Amino acid sequence: MESERYTQALDAIYQGFADVDGIPTALESIRNLIGAEGATFEVIDPAVRRPVMFHSSGVASAEGDDYLAHFAPRNPRLPVALRQQRGELSWDYQVMDESAMTRDPFYMDFLPRAGLRYFLSVVLDRSPQRLVAFTLQRSPRRGHVDRSEIALMRRLTPHLQRAYGMRGSMAAAHGDGVGTKVLDLLKDGVALLDPKGEVVHANPSLQAIAIETGLFRIDARGIHFGASDLRSRYARAFGAVIGRDGLTLADEAIDFLAPRPGGLPPCTISLRALRHGWPRSDAPEAVVMMLVHDPLQESAATHLLQDLHGLTRAEAQLACALSTGMTAVEYAAHRGVKVTTVYTHLKRTREKTGWRSVAELTRRVHEISIRLRED
Repeated sequence: MESERYTQALDAIYQGFADVDGIPTALESIRNLIGAEGATFEVIDPAVRRPVMFHSSGVASAEGDDYLAHFAPRNPRLPVALRQQRGELSWDYQVMDESAMTRDPFYMDFLPRAGLRYFLSVVLDRSPQRLVAFTLQRSPRRGHVDRSEIALMRRLTPHLQRAYGMRGSMAAAHGDGVGTKVLDLLKDGVALLDPKGEVVHANPSLQAIAIETGLFRIDARGIHFGASDLRSRYARAFGAVIGRDGLTLADEAIDFLAPRPGGLPPCTISLRALRHGWPRSDAPEAVVMMLVHDPLQESAATHLLQDLHGLTRAEAQLACALSTGMTAVEYAAHRGVKVTTVYTHLKRTREKTGWRSVAELTRRVHEISIRLRED
């Protein structure tokens, strides 16, 4: 259960920071995971000690406005954050003890109005011009954070930093209101479809998956699966999402597997209703998004494994492949290499990561993978 909640939080972090208005959803997921009444994301101008960007979850809008208007410069936690490096955490007893809190206006005048007292914070980024911080806000009843909660925040920190960095990169490349161009950055295949199933937009990854797997082909009239059973599954899934009246059903999300021969792991096909249509004028007729995940495509997890554990590209690719359920023998046959070579890579992967089994490897890879959310 805890592992599932952690994975859901990761999903929310990456999706939330990629969405123009999605940050509060990401904050809510993290505060539910670690345990907090509120969560805030701030970009602060160090010169004036005030936020220039502020998002919150679980904090009443009136309290947020009061904080921004009067208490932000008087926050005793801020001087500590301004001295911290990127990725450093802080919490109350690093700032002051209980006795000092009772003499501090921020702790005695402002926080009680919101029913809050304690915090756990991390600096996601910093420069002379800005400080980017994520903070969990806790009630007196919930109490001061403990070691396990601090450890969990440390575990989440690299993901928060990457998600924030991705948001900045996409905004720099395409503006804050990213359209179909952002889909072209994804490793997973994505198609936007109109009510008839005709293709409005297909990203390059989808084209590549179609060619490499041979499972389907793409033209302006739609997505065409080769096998009759897959054609039937796709038709049923699209019909379930669209509904009989031709309108998308807001809560519908259909997933099915597309098997491949030779013991290779299947692709996952997911259809999602776009609840309010595509949010940009570059594809106004799009009402359904189809996503295709090929577990053998090099993913973001491959690069993260290289960065986090110093794996070679071959070792990281093996780890990702084994996490899909492939055996070492199947992977060797797919790559056209000797089985002994695969076992050598697996041994080195275990030495570098400390993971003791394929089951642990699978769990860890899933933790850092960006997965689709159903809601």
